[in-house]
Amino acid sequence: MPVRAVLFDVGDTLWHAAEAPPPAEFRRRAAERAAAFLAANGIEGGDPDRLARACWDAMDGAMRAARAGDLVEPDYAAIAAEAAAALGVRLDRGLAAAFLEAIYVSGAEGGKAAYPDARPTLEALRARGFRLGIVTNRAFGGDRFRADLREAGLDIDWDVIAVSVEVGYLKPHPRLFEAALETLGLQPAEAAMVGNSLAEDIAGAQRLGMPAAWKRSRPDADGVVPDFTFDRVSELLDWSLLAEAARVR
Repeated sequence: MPVRAVLFDVGDTLWHAAEAPPPAEFRRRAAERAAAFLAANGIEGGDPDRLARACWDAMDGAMRAARAGDLVEPDYAAIAAEAAAALGVRLDRGLAAAFLEAIYVSGAEGGKAAYPDARPTLEALRARGFRLGIVTNRAFGGDRFRADLREAGLDIDWDVIAVSVEVGYLKPHPRLFEAALETLGLQPAEAAMVGNSLAEDIAGAQRLGMPAAWKRSRPDADGVVPDFTFDRVSELLDWSLLAEAARVR
């Protein structure tokens, strides 16, 4: 069964934090935005810096726990609302979700940039006839994520974008991969997965029967053997599986 689609992780696979601001600058921007949000919504009380840090740390902690546990994406808005309440700031779920969105520093502003060979490689794969998709763990999806892709030059008219916060499960849970496959109407063996995490991208995909290519990074799992290993995104074009699949089209 030939491969018809190539699915990609994003962080440290297609883009990386090339010039990320120092942590103190992230904190300053988040506090500034928190103050503006509170003022705009008439919410009194609470130190903006402390509130931003508490909500963000609670969200990050919940994601880490989920990744180490059942892989069900947490309800970040509810978690942020609880963190705010502990500081005496009352946010309903909708306001808490908007607050997290407001303080999030993303895209180029957060130092993210596409690898130079990422878009040319995607275009080359598309020219070979492959359908292309994203399968990624992210606490923020929607328009913000799509805008970040455009800003990074990775707006290639993706055939599918499966984001954990939108699907409700985190890689390596099979449901996130399955959501992408269902949208494409493909069986696991008809799609290859590409990512930098042995535990999430490679093992998760292989358990479903998908071939998987690993962008060499610090190993985060033992005993996982990728079907292909590469250092530069453009090296994917030399993966025999994709070359052979292109020839049989």
